[in-house]
Amino acid sequence: MVTCISKPDVYESCLLSSINATRGNFDVEIIPLINHNNLYSASNALNICLDAANSDIVIFAHQDVKLLPSWFDILSSTVNKLPEDWGILGSAGIDLQYKREDIGKWGGARNVKTVAVGTVYDNDPEISGDPYWDGAKELTQSHCADECLFILNKKTGLRFDAQFTGFHFYGVDICLQARSAAYSVYCSHLPIVHYGKYSASFSGDKKYWVYLRYLHNKWKLRFPDMLGTHMHWGKDPERETDELTSYISLQLEDNSGLSVGIKSMGIEKAKLSVDESNNFIGGYDA
Repeated sequence: MVTCISKPDVYESCLLSSINATRGNFDVEIIPLINHNNLYSASNALNICLDAANSDIVIFAHQDVKLLPSWFDILSSTVNKLPEDWGILGSAGIDLQYKREDIGKWGGARNVKTVAVGTVYDNDPEISGDPYWDGAKELTQSHCADECLFILNKKTGLRFDAQFTGFHFYGVDICLQARSAAYSVYCSHLPIVHYGKYSASFSGDKKYWVYLRYLHNKWKLRFPDMLGTHMHWGKDPERETDELTSYISLQLEDNSGLSVGIKSMGIEKAKLSVDESNNFIGGYDA
């Protein structure tokens, strides 16, 4: 279990304590990397840990994730059902059968069961009730896996792209690497809590759109339609443009320096889109 840690207290109270509570008789290799002052990017940190891992099955999880009871039993059963060509297995993703033109079927950060794969709560189930990511399907091929928790088949030889020098999209990229190399990306019912408060996705990184644009430029020809749990791209049939869309919070900045302060607009979460020139072309409460 690999984790890049910025807040050791969060790691110990969330992920580490839940590993110890759910591991049972499973031999779990725990590989933490304390990343004081963001000395390492996510990609560099996770590559260091990947090199140190002895198992062919390497789990990457955020520090603020909690594994729910019987998690390792569920994982073991799921891995045993994987075909030989698997590359990535995640706790949350979007069914691969859905494309850019299907976005209207879900339209926000809260996706309906038809497209969502995986089960993620934003708080302990007895407190929050239903999961906010509610797609308890078994082994469904997915566009990519959410970075909160995903498992890599180390036999593939895949590594994180060091060009991602921050804390965004390294997981999406390695999923697309896998698919490009003919390794399948799956998501499944691997129930977790992702508290989210301490996640890199809420870091206020002003280069968010720079990383998203780099990812898009790298893969848009190979994958013209890409749907992630909090972002997507594809041709907008109304504008006939190639459009990036993301569900984000806090202040973001694109390549040209244009910034949008979501909270200053009184919106906690918004759906924002940019065109190929990195001009914001849409923003509304999600």
